Amino acid sequence: MPDGLWEIAKPLLPEQRARLQGGGTQNTPDETVSAAIVYVLVNGCAWRSLPLCFGVSKSTSTAGS
Repeated sequence: MPDGLWEIAKPLLPEQRARLQGGGTQNTPDETVSAAIVYVLVNGCAWRSLPLCFGVSKSTSTAGS
């Protein structure tokens, strides 16, 4: 994602909350998830079909559910 676009989008995202219980896997960086979202929208693929180079879990799309 171009830096200029990221600078516009970044303030719109909520801050990540700390996990009080600890453990689990580390959160995927917002910039990486945003780039993956743009990829899905531009290419029309399903989230589960993202190339591995994004390093985004298939379950990331349901993290807030």
